[in-house]
Amino acid sequence: MDHPRVPLPPDWDGSHRYAGEAGTIARVVSSGRHRRRLERLLQRRQRRWNEAACSIGLTAAQVAEAELDGAVLDKADSLIATPAWTLDAMVLKLVVLLGTQEPGPSASATSPWRELRLILMDLRGLATAAESPHDDVATTPAYVPPAAASV
Repeated sequence: MDHPRVPLPPDWDGSHRYAGEAGTIARVVSSGRHRRRLERLLQRRQRRWNEAACSIGLTAAQVAEAELDGAVLDKADSLIATPAWTLDAMVLKLVVLLGTQEPGPSASATSPWRELRLILMDLRGLATAAESPHDDVATTPAYVPPAAASV
């Protein structure tokens, strides 16, 4: 469900445009009756949106979500600041770091997020190898990262 917006005059190429704030209306529509009418319409829609959001509890839910998000980030910061004593703890810290700080899927292929994910894969491989010790060092298979294995 989108936030309130009003239709603007079509762009030079005929594409439809919308404004969700008065500043956009002021930037696109020259001063006059049409601009004042769009600003009033947007204010009315925003007021109705806010009233409906309060009546169904959306505003309270958003406040609660923001508080929980802050608490999760605080706990994540605490976990990351705690020294890691095992390989599994290092993997966990890196997973938490990526889960809380990575900007999003579009950033996963950019630096440093790509490199951090590759390091995570290496650490997971080392942790897996450490969990299954072999009696004879000569028979222990070398760890090959997934990216290198497919080449």
